[in-house]
Amino acid sequence: MYNKTSATLMLQTIMVLMDKQNSTGVTNFPGTFTDDAELERCYGAYGCFSKAYPWTENRPDNYFPVPPEAMAVRYPAFTRRNRKIPVLFEADNKEKIANANLDPRGPFYFISHGFLEGGHKLWIQNMADALLNLQGNEAATVIVVDWRGGSQPPYGQAVANIRLIGVMTAHLIHNIYEVLGLQHIDNFHFIGHSLGAHLGGYCGHALQKRFYLKLGRITGLDPAAPYFTKTVTLVRLDRSDAKYVDIIHSNAMPLYFSGFGITEPIGHVDFYPNGGSTQPGCKQASSPNGGSNDLSYQQVVKYVGCNHERSYEYFIESVAPSCPFMAVQCESYDAFLAGNCTSCDKHHYCIPMGYHSYNIYKRLQMGGLVDTNSNIALYALTGNNKPYCRVHYEVVMKVANTTASITHGPESGKLSITLVDRNNNKSDHMFLDEEQKFYKPGTIETKMVAVKDTGHPPIFVIVEWKYETNLFNPMTWRLLKSPSIYVEYMKLSSIEYNTDITVCPKRNKPVVANLPTIMKPKYCKFTK
Repeated sequence: MYNKTSATLMLQTIMVLMDKQNSTGVTNFPGTFTDDAELERCYGAYGCFSKAYPWTENRPDNYFPVPPEAMAVRYPAFTRRNRKIPVLFEADNKEKIANANLDPRGPFYFISHGFLEGGHKLWIQNMADALLNLQGNEAATVIVVDWRGGSQPPYGQAVANIRLIGVMTAHLIHNIYEVLGLQHIDNFHFIGHSLGAHLGGYCGHALQKRFYLKLGRITGLDPAAPYFTKTVTLVRLDRSDAKYVDIIHSNAMPLYFSGFGITEPIGHVDFYPNGGSTQPGCKQASSPNGGSNDLSYQQVVKYVGCNHERSYEYFIESVAPSCPFMAVQCESYDAFLAGNCTSCDKHHYCIPMGYHSYNIYKRLQMGGLVDTNSNIALYALTGNNKPYCRVHYEVVMKVANTTASITHGPESGKLSITLVDRNNNKSDHMFLDEEQKFYKPGTIETKMVAVKDTGHPPIFVIVEWKYETNLFNPMTWRLLKSPSIYVEYMKLSSIEYNTDITVCPKRNKPVVANLPTIMKPKYCKFTK
């Protein structure tokens, strides 16, 4: 049985492996600076930081932030005019802001990395480019919060450092606000991954407490769980830190299962793609090589990091997505998969995941349909590789209860579908269930599936039956009968297109194993 000590040990072991890769040219800080009797330490204009409650709750250790000069936090700023060579800002240098020729129209984006990373990472560059390329963002400024000097092990020290860096970043935002003569900071959007998400929370809190300004938006990309789970809102990112807080959970599970992301809903809107814990494509792509006893740093990082990193991949894609990237409010992920939440209404709001979520949320807010003091949890399915965006269909399938079906008897296997639109474009091949399932005549199954968008709703469906014999399961034995299943009908309801289509096999014929069967609406007239 895992406990807090073993979970912490696993985290520290992973961090030591990671540290070996990140040690060159980076300052590592001591775990403590004075004895444990000191409960508060001050850092000039940035104020004082306590080590007393609530900073002791659910944390195996506790640190003060290291001084600002030791972390050397940098703020490179990019615009469409200077994509390659940024202007380097400092938290309290108004002169550099005044000389940077920033467009006061904005919007202004702040991007923060997490533990063991830095502002030079490729994903940050990709995100900055996506935001600057967005139509209508001619006046945009992207500022990277590069705190690599404070993001190194031990983990508890990095956790403490983001408290100070959050305040420093609040000073920078306030200075931009003053130098540009802005009326508000509604179009300031902080985007943080892992520890960087909580850094954004500290920034938003400091802006309100010190300068009476409220950030327009904070996006938390799989906010870190270790040291933040089950803490009070002061300690972590929460929806009071900005006018709109949206979260993408991609690795929300216990640390001893290699989970780094927080499970709790902490924003106005919390997205849980694929359930929010593991993401398609990560297990296969990230599992260490079973044929080798040498578990390299790259293998370990890839194994534990794929799900955690997928959150920022989703967000980058959501800026200019290939399809609506829709997520649906539902009671749980299981209820979503069961097809219980397929209509967009006042009981199940539909909000696009990622960048464009605020536009829909504001409409709901203006219509008095959402309470900004409460949370909306939404679910979506994605693909296992880029582009990740998929469109969702509720599939209701009935196994025929006809004489032929009853005579044939129950079947065990897997059904797959391929959707075909009016331009004869085909979706990807999608199984209704990953494992073989037992189907009896008269059975009605309801499933949620997601496929690549072809640009139009389907007009017919190609159905296939995959049958595998299991020597230990007599129900799979077929000696005299061909492996097949009698499907009476399939009804597909699209969330994104808001359309329904019911298709049937021609003349009630069965779907035979390894033989694609075309089902069309016009064939349903033969169904009895």
